[in-house]
Amino acid sequence: MAALASWTPRGTADAADVSQRILARLLRSRDLSAAALSRRVEEGLPFRIFAELAECLGLTHEAFGALLRLSPSTLYRRRRGGRFAFAESDRLWRYLHLYAAAADVLEGSDAAADWLRSELPALSGGTPLEAARNAPGARAAEELLTRLEFGVFA
Repeated sequence: MAALASWTPRGTADAADVSQRILARLLRSRDLSAAALSRRVEEGLPFRIFAELAECLGLTHEAFGALLRLSPSTLYRRRRGGRFAFAESDRLWRYLHLYAAAADVLEGSDAAADWLRSELPALSGGTPLEAARNAPGARAAEELLTRLEFGVFA
């Protein structure tokens, strides 16, 4: 009974803030408005976000770069230049958003990284990271997270 008395529903501010805290930490910004995020993606996200997210996901730079469809030479140029181009930033944002959403639903960064790297029957045996290589696949992974959050397993 004590555990039941301390339980709070997922809709509380603390639970909802998990993804916001992750985004704020990785972006190093408190302004997470749609306009500010859109502007940052259009300006090009800094390479540091790529490096930190790769570490959070437990991926090498080369493996994460391959998911973003970046050749090793392009990845090297982005590292030296410090910033990604718009289209690359848009793809990087897709992974950042998916990671934050998974951490929110699964209640932790480690659980999120494990889930994102897991082969799932609902994604035809692929991983959410592989699915997120394109917008429809990312949407399928997000829908799967929503189903997990609300207990819809069929």
